Amino acid sequence: MKVLLVSVEDGLDNLGFRKISAFVNTLHQNTVSAYISTGNLRSLFNTLMGKQATDFSDQDITEVASYMAEFDLVGISSMTQYSSIVHKIIARIRDFSPKTFIMWGGIHPIIHPEDAIQHADAICTGEGEFAFSKFLELFKIGDDFTSTPGFWFNTSSGVVKNLNLPLMKPEEMDELPPLTYQDGELLYHPGRGFLPITYRDFVNYTGLSYNTVWSIGCPLKCTYCGNSKFIDYDKNYRKIRHSSPQIIVDEIKRAISKHPHITTILFHDDSFLALPMRTLEEFSSLYKKQVNLPFGMFGVIPNYVREDKIALLLDAGMIRLRMGIQSGSQKILDFYDRPTPIDRIQDAIETLNKFKKFMIPPSFDIIIENPLESREDMQATLDLIYSMPRPYFLNIYALRVIPNTQLAFDLKKRNVEVPPIDKNYFTGYNPTLGNILIFLLVLWRLPSWLYNRLRNKVLPITIDQRKYPVSFSIIRSLYLTKRGIDHLRFMEFSIIPGSTGYFLWKLGIIGFWQRFFVRKFSLQVE
Repeated sequence: MKVLLVSVEDGLDNLGFRKISAFVNTLHQNTVSAYISTGNLRSLFNTLMGKQATDFSDQDITEVASYMAEFDLVGISSMTQYSSIVHKIIARIRDFSPKTFIMWGGIHPIIHPEDAIQHADAICTGEGEFAFSKFLELFKIGDDFTSTPGFWFNTSSGVVKNLNLPLMKPEEMDELPPLTYQDGELLYHPGRGFLPITYRDFVNYTGLSYNTVWSIGCPLKCTYCGNSKFIDYDKNYRKIRHSSPQIIVDEIKRAISKHPHITTILFHDDSFLALPMRTLEEFSSLYKKQVNLPFGMFGVIPNYVREDKIALLLDAGMIRLRMGIQSGSQKILDFYDRPTPIDRIQDAIETLNKFKKFMIPPSFDIIIENPLESREDMQATLDLIYSMPRPYFLNIYALRVIPNTQLAFDLKKRNVEVPPIDKNYFTGYNPTLGNILIFLLVLWRLPSWLYNRLRNKVLPITIDQRKYPVSFSIIRSLYLTKRGIDHLRFMEFSIIPGSTGYFLWKLGIIGFWQRFFVRKFSLQVE
C-alpha cells in the first residue's frame, strides 16, 4: 500500500506536519512525505513588494493532483488560509483516481470540520498520531475503520463523527520520533514536479534557522485564535505539555548534524515563558552545553514575562523574542477576550527593555483594521506604541477571521464583515494615516506636538478617508530596512532567507561574529 503525506503551506516550517509525518513513517515504511509550497512567505522580494505568498495556479493544481492520485492513501495537512487550494487539489485527485482515499488533517479540519468533511473521505479533528495508528491498522486489513476516534468519516449513509482521544501525556511525547527534517521528503517545484528536498531548499525558505516547537498548549482562549477551538474540544489544552528538555535538545542536534549551516533555532511555542522555572533551568543548562547557538522565542504572553526567566534564557543564547500585544485599547482586548491588562503589557515591555543590549529588539504583535475600533481605540494603540521604550519592532497584522471561531460568531452577531484568513493579513494594509503612523513610530519617536497633531487626524477603518500609498510604501520600506539591519548586527538570517547568509556562513564570518561579538553579551545568571 502506497501512502503519501503532503503539507500545503507557504514555506517549509510545517511544524505539525513534520511531527505527524515522522510518526507515520515509523508505522508504515512505504510512506512518502512531501511539501507543496504555495509560495515563499519570507521571500525578500515578496516582503518588500508587499506581495501575498500564496500564488498557486490551476496548472499547479493539476500537476500535484496527478502525482498524488498514484497513491492508495493520501493525507493532506493545511491551515485554514490554504483550504481553498486544498479543495481544488482534492477535486482534481478525484478526477484522476476516484479510489484514492483522501484524509485531511492539520489545523483547518480541527477549526472548521464542517467544511473539510465536504471534500475529504476522512478528517482528523484532534491530535493525530495515536488516532492515525488505530485507523491505519484497520485500513490495511480492510476492516471497518469508521469508528476510529479522532476522525470524522464520509460514508454512504452520512458523516460519522467520532470523539477525540485524550491529549498526549508528556511521557508519551518523549516517545515520539524527532520532526521530519530532510529524511527523504519531496518538494513540489512548479513545472518540474516533486523532487527530493535539498539543503538549498531549506536555505531559500528558512534562511539559516531551524524551526521547531517544544511545548504544546496555551493558557489563553483569545477569540481570534485557532487555539480556542482546541480548547473547546478539550479544556486540558490550556495546560502546557512538553517532552523532556533532553528530547528537544537531541532533536535540534540532529538537525544541525544534517545542516551545519544552521545558526539560529526558532521556537514557535504558544507560551514558552509559562513553563516552570525549574523546567527552563534544565533546558537552558542542556541547551547551552550541547547546542550553544542563538535562539528565538515566539508566542510570549505578557502575563508570564519575568526578569529572572528572561535573564536565564538570554544566558542560554536567546537573542530574539516575540510577544503579543494586539491592541492598546482595553475595550478591544476585552472584545478579544484577551486577559492581558494594559498595565501588565507595559510592565512586560519595561522588563524586556532592561535587556535591550543583549538581543535583537523585541517584536510585538499588533492587530489593526478592526472595524469595531473607534477613533479612541486607535489612539489608545498609538499612544501605547508611542510611549514604549525603544528599540522594538512590530509584527503588524490586518484583522482577518478564522471561520468557526468565537470572533467569527461575535462579528456575525454585530453584522460586521471582516475578510477571511485566506486574504493577505500582513501585507494587505490600507495606506491610511493611522497605519502609516504605526510603522513610522517604530522608526522615530515624533516630537509630541507633531505626534498629537497627527494622532488627532486618525480615523477608524470604517470611515471613508484619504489614502497615502506612496508615503505608506516609503515608510514601510524604511521600517523593513531597519529591521533587516538590526538582524544583521547579530548575523541572524531567519528573516532574510537565501544564499547570502549561507555564503557568509561558508566563509566563516557568521561563526566568527557569533563567537566573539554576540556571545560576549551572554549574561551570567547567579
